[in-house]
Amino acid sequence: MGVKRLIDRAAILINIINMKEGELIDAAMACALLGVRPQTLYAYVSRSLLRAESDPQDARRSLYPRREVEALARRHRRPRARARVAAGAIRWGEPVMETAISGVREGVLYFGESPAHECAATMTLEEIAARHCGVPFLVTHPAHAVASGDTTPLRRTLDYLAARADEGAPMQDQRRREIAAEGAALLSGAAGAMLGAALDGPIHERFASAWRLDGRAAEAVRSALVLLSDHELNPSTFAVRVCASTGATLAAALLAGLATLTGPRHGGVAARAREALDAAAEGPAAIERFLAREAESDPYTFGFGHPLYPAGDPRAAYLLAREDPDNAVVAATRRLSRRLDLTPNIDAALAAISRIHGLPGHAAFAIFAIGRLTGWIAHAIEQSETGQIIRPRARYTPL
Repeated sequence: MGVKRLIDRAAILINIINMKEGELIDAAMACALLGVRPQTLYAYVSRSLLRAESDPQDARRSLYPRREVEALARRHRRPRARARVAAGAIRWGEPVMETAISGVREGVLYFGESPAHECAATMTLEEIAARHCGVPFLVTHPAHAVASGDTTPLRRTLDYLAARADEGAPMQDQRRREIAAEGAALLSGAAGAMLGAALDGPIHERFASAWRLDGRAAEAVRSALVLLSDHELNPSTFAVRVCASTGATLAAALLAGLATLTGPRHGGVAARAREALDAAAEGPAAIERFLAREAESDPYTFGFGHPLYPAGDPRAAYLLAREDPDNAVVAATRRLSRRLDLTPNIDAALAAISRIHGLPGHAAFAIFAIGRLTGWIAHAIEQSETGQIIRPRARYTPL
């Protein structure tokens, strides 16, 4: 450890010793007391294990109650605490894997060093894919024929990736630029399969052409694709990384991600959010009937609230703020949000823009899947470059 780091650590410890019991402390001191990195500290706040308050002298800076930090540190020093933390990490838990692609810090989603909503203001999906992958990302006209007919968009896309899962080279034998080039081709083909048409041009323009959207709707789709391009270590992204860690082909890893996304608790949430907004549009009585049917469900499963965003999902806020506040669907979203005392998340926002712009019934899932493919490609590359296999342990508890 360098001399400067030793001096800095000593200064932090001296400050901790001199603090009063009720004092608020900054992130550096909180991390020193807890023995964690800043990412873990932010995760504690997002999971409501620790309160964060704005510094009255600098609104961009957070402070933490010393008493709560010390209590949390004591809990984590108890016997078997490490095992309990590891088990708890499976569900909205502590960060368990390092990535440079995206992450949530103090309620804001970042792509690299830029807030995701700033990227969504101007970038295309292809441009954010290049940022995620760290190399040029050139999406060309689909090289393969696109199946159509009476099959569903999801079935076509699953079939497309499955057919190519054994065609490519194992990722462990390729360089980043080569994998990204293959990823660009797969993204183009998957978009064609999802839309049922072999179109050309930027991905959001392909959506606009296939769905006959006007300019405002096309812009909403473009922004949503960028916002959904990655979201740190969600279930589908973890599935992609597990598959990539084995040295599988890129198409196989993307297939693992898409299969995971199909679950009603992941990519299927937007469809349930659409049902919730339809009920809200009918009025208070319909809302109560819907909520009675969903009495055993967490509102997150139909688009409201998010464990990583206690103050509200910034992706949803960005999309909804660009719609007419007097629009009936926006008003219905506000109505249900007030009733639940929870802000809408990205799934509710997807459902809302689908309703506002008259998109097809499968549009929310299609936008989610095609947008997220770019993040999956970047994570597959990142995982492949580690040369490590993902193989967690299980705690054996025989009956």
